[in-house]
Amino acid sequence: MNSTARLLAVFCAVAFSSNWQFAYSSTFLNTPVLAFKDYLNVSFSSSLSEENYVHVWDVVQNIWFIGFFFGIWLSPLINDRLGRKTGLLIANSFNFLAAIVQFVGVWQYMPVLLIIGRFIASIMTAVAFQAVILYLQESPPTSKRGAASYCSEVVFAAMCIVGMMLGTDELLGANLPWLLAVNIFPCALSILIILLVPETPKFLLIKRKDRAAAEAAIRFHHGWDADVEEVVQELLLEADEDSHAAHSFKDLLLIFKEPHLRKIVLLGAAAMQITVSLWGAIYNSTQFLLDMTISSFVATWSSAFMASLYFLGTLIGSQLVDRLGRRTLLLPCAALSILCWIAFTVAYYLQKTSDGWKYLGIASLFCFLFIYGIGIGAIAWFISAELSPHRYRSLIQSVCYTINTIAVVVMTFTLLPMYQGIGASTFIILYCIPSIICLIYLCWQLPETKGRPSHEIMQELKSSSRSLVSMSEPNKQIVKF
Repeated sequence: MNSTARLLAVFCAVAFSSNWQFAYSSTFLNTPVLAFKDYLNVSFSSSLSEENYVHVWDVVQNIWFIGFFFGIWLSPLINDRLGRKTGLLIANSFNFLAAIVQFVGVWQYMPVLLIIGRFIASIMTAVAFQAVILYLQESPPTSKRGAASYCSEVVFAAMCIVGMMLGTDELLGANLPWLLAVNIFPCALSILIILLVPETPKFLLIKRKDRAAAEAAIRFHHGWDADVEEVVQELLLEADEDSHAAHSFKDLLLIFKEPHLRKIVLLGAAAMQITVSLWGAIYNSTQFLLDMTISSFVATWSSAFMASLYFLGTLIGSQLVDRLGRRTLLLPCAALSILCWIAFTVAYYLQKTSDGWKYLGIASLFCFLFIYGIGIGAIAWFISAELSPHRYRSLIQSVCYTINTIAVVVMTFTLLPMYQGIGASTFIILYCIPSIICLIYLCWQLPETKGRPSHEIMQELKSSSRSLVSMSEPNKQIVKF
């Protein structure tokens, strides 16, 4: 196995340790939606009204994002103080316990345990997900940073296929305890994987000041033929007197005070906003298709096929990101994803006049997941880390993820009640309009980061931020006069 293949294999394994729980918990509720409806009715010893079912189902689904919000702010405390590897170990250990709790909740018809298990898993998944993004940014050679970061999205998409397919009636969708039991073994395997890999070279060198361990980690990740001294010198460019990780409220205020740091937050949050519509597709695509008079069999397997297209898209994107660049992939794919939701909305309403329009709805969701995999998901999640200086990287990630999670919580809790009230126009209001606004800002301000070291990107951000400030100065002077 050559060094590049070995590198990507290691990073895919590390990505699996974080993304299995994330992807499986996001998808196993989608395809067996009718089985879960029966489960909730039996659990409450009576048939829930449609309105009460929507509210309970909203909590089961979306408690994930509330827990994720808390995990975002736990992440800097663990990942920056203890390390990326330790953060993954702690998070994966709790995810293993959460998987058992969720299994018991379904097995014993106790929805409260299912909700508690999802809440715990979501907190620790946020810690693990931020840790793995940092791990994949800090460990590989600069030239392979984009492809390495795509490993997380590729693995997430692959695990989405597993979750969607296992949830079909033909596999485990009709046997919910087994569907939840499947979650336990991969969570245990995730702990073992992290025990076998080293900490990131950047964390070892800059945070722990352990040059020998950092050099060993460089050889592990870059290969034994790597120019270790050159890599160390590049890392040391970031290891100045401000390189200690930022945690405090003062540091948080500084992020919003300094123009270039504030700009990174805005760019990261804008990119992540375009990802919000994924959760509507991953959580509810089967329900949306059923509402277009598509049969249960076609709707569930269409959702599984969507996940396959998502996975295929991530494979293609991983090959393009270090060739075309982040900006070149993200912006066109974001525009096309908006068009997909517009097309689905049109199909939803026209299907009431002619049944054939439902196939446009299916095709629109297929195209959305494929395009999302190619150029949105991975880039949107790692771009804030790639833009940020080491000192503020984890804290800026937390701020961006917090903004995104608030948007996701509001939109996912609003989605089903609003969808039941006004139909598919919901997608235009919740997904398309905010994404268009963010896309305009990204077209204006997002720099290209392909193959560039962090300190070079930082200089460009500082220069562009100073230019924007200087442009506003004459207006300020006129007002004062």
